Amino acid sequence: MDLKLTPIDRERAEPLYLQIRQALLRAILSGGFQPHQRVPSERELSEALGVSRMTVRQALQTLINEGYLYTVPGKGTFVASRPRIEQNLQRLSGFTQEVRSQGFTPGSRVLDLTTTPADETSARALHVPPGTRLVRLTRQRLVDGAPVALESAYLVYARFPELPRFDFSRESLYAVLQRHYGLRLTRALQMVEAREADPDIAPLLHIEPYRPVLAMERITFAHDGTPVEYVRSFYRADRFRLKVELRINGPEAQGRVANLYHLH
Repeated sequence: MDLKLTPIDRERAEPLYLQIRQALLRAILSGGFQPHQRVPSERELSEALGVSRMTVRQALQTLINEGYLYTVPGKGTFVASRPRIEQNLQRLSGFTQEVRSQGFTPGSRVLDLTTTPADETSARALHVPPGTRLVRLTRQRLVDGAPVALESAYLVYARFPELPRFDFSRESLYAVLQRHYGLRLTRALQMVEAREADPDIAPLLHIEPYRPVLAMERITFAHDGTPVEYVRSFYRADRFRLKVELRINGPEAQGRVANLYHLH
């Protein structure tokens, strides 16, 4: 059996079962183990890694509890279809907050942080003339180290001239807007549609071209009613699902269902 797992380090403070859990998870997320493929047994992992079967069992059970693995009695332990992250359409929150709240580890890789003239769509969304100088922040969004989304945010440069100096691989854009600019984001208009990933987008999401993605456009508003951010993004359809609570109209209805706004 050829196990390509990261060796455990007995000198680290991290428990051995968590190191095994991380090694198996990396193999799952990188495609080393495919959905519904059987993973090595407790005995095989125990012998390969030089740890007790009880330690291996604890690591496997953790991944089962997290939804990455499942067991079939008499047959073994298998890789589950990857857990989906839910995006609640009734709540305005950033990617980092949404992912972390569901027990996943969020991450970002900045692909582009520059200025660009506003095209017709972004100009209309941000209530500025076409050609207005915008800050464009394009990030590859990660969950547990694996790419799940590609997101480009556009903001008016004259209003946020210091944005290019921030490290958005570490910083949350929404946190910077609140902390540095004193903005309180209160609502957003968002449109979602199913599309196929074109050959330029697919490699950045680690999927084959023309696989399904969720294409989203969003305008985010500050407390004073002004639009401050326009976003174009693509999410892997196999990793995300959208959630909204529907209520019957009437005096007993509480809350508001998220609005969908077509920008074109």
